[in-house]
Amino acid sequence: MRDITKHKMGASRPVFQCRPMRIALACAACLTGFASGPATAADLRVTPAQQAEAARTAREGIPVADLAPDAPQQYTVRRGDTLWDISARYLRQPWRWPELWGMNRTQVRNPHLIYPGQILYLITRDGRAYLSTTAPQDGGTVHLSPHTRQGDIDSGAIPSIAPQDIEPFLTQPLVVAQSQLDTSARIVALPESRVYLGHGEQAYVRGIADSPTLVGSEWQIYRPLKPLRDPATREVLGYEAEYLGNGRMVRGPQGPDAVSTVQVVSSRQEMGVGNLMMPQPPRSASSYMPHAPEATITGLVAGVYGGVRYGGARQVVVLNVGSQAGVENGHVLQLSRASARVKDRTEGNRVITLPEERYGLVFVFRVFDRVSYALVTDASNIVNVGDAVSTPN
Repeated sequence: MRDITKHKMGASRPVFQCRPMRIALACAACLTGFASGPATAADLRVTPAQQAEAARTAREGIPVADLAPDAPQQYTVRRGDTLWDISARYLRQPWRWPELWGMNRTQVRNPHLIYPGQILYLITRDGRAYLSTTAPQDGGTVHLSPHTRQGDIDSGAIPSIAPQDIEPFLTQPLVVAQSQLDTSARIVALPESRVYLGHGEQAYVRGIADSPTLVGSEWQIYRPLKPLRDPATREVLGYEAEYLGNGRMVRGPQGPDAVSTVQVVSSRQEMGVGNLMMPQPPRSASSYMPHAPEATITGLVAGVYGGVRYGGARQVVVLNVGSQAGVENGHVLQLSRASARVKDRTEGNRVITLPEERYGLVFVFRVFDRVSYALVTDASNIVNVGDAVSTPN
């Protein structure tokens, strides 16, 4: 067991790296605030293996030794909390959110929704630990009474991670492949000899195929930035895109040159001739089930968003692994710095190898074919381009 320092959202405190922990904390009445019924699409974010482990934990609880050292006996969920925050209060390894639920799988529709106002009670008995929203009675016995939440069961549920940290990245173009650069529509002219476009103004576009649903469709306007290279091989993984604003198609392709007309509906930066366009992608859900990959994943930090070389907690980093490597939304990966070779001045400058330094965690929230974007949730050191990411242990 090794002692490291974890930086969580700007605050440092000691934590411990321990052996891989069995799927843990049985969330008894944590689950009682949801309507009963068949599994929904939201349940699909929970793997069968996680469901099985949670069901076993529901029966057995977890060893008290597997709790976080300062796990509270009672905690009231507050607006602004996240699943990550709550999990970190109770578990040594906060990415193991499934360990906080497990009771009554057949009676719950969406087991990972927690609501402000719920009171969590930590129950310990015979060396085992349980989590419940029902206060202990009769010398520690937990009485479960599932009930139905009226109305929209997703309304008001706390998110996995703070939405404001990743919201700007969920729909804006981040990475485009060379093929997309070659085929993207582009602004070719502005009216009245204008140089730049602003909100409400129109532009003329080429490269858009006509379709019955074209008029009224939303498009993103962007410019490609520097190529995004693999830190190890220097291979181009894609091109980071700088989001400029959104446009709405007001007239489809016209005339022999198939020129369309787009009106700017939002403008973040100046835009003009030569800027590229792509259809507005569907909006991604901002709440993901945090979990460790079931397979071994290894990769590198390919960049820190914003073009800087160094980052820290609550910053977004680009990883050189994506869906082709098995990465998916919600994956939690550990950050580490490669072993360094230094001279031991106490023994004639003999070259020695220092151990790998594990110093933080990242939470993947958007995945492309060959790259992914992740939020640094914990970091006790500066995040550097070239640092390693891997399945946590």
